[in-house]
Amino acid sequence: MVHPSQVEAGNEIFTPDAAQIERAERIVAAYAAAGERAAGAVGAIVVDDEMVDEAGYKVAQALLAKTGHSDRV
Repeated sequence: MVHPSQVEAGNEIFTPDAAQIERAERIVAAYAAAGERAAGAVGAIVVDDEMVDEAGYKVAQALLAKTGHSDRV
């Protein structure tokens, strides 16, 4: 249970910032492009010097969907 006075702080803490959204967009775009090149068979890719596998791709998709940015990819 959250007291109404805590809602603003909770939203601020748990809402992804612009950098997180932009990174998720890069992950989704790069994973989709890799899937097109590999006919859908993608194991892992590198985005921003970090390995991203299917689980990371799904997390990025979920973040974009949750924040209403899924149409930007």
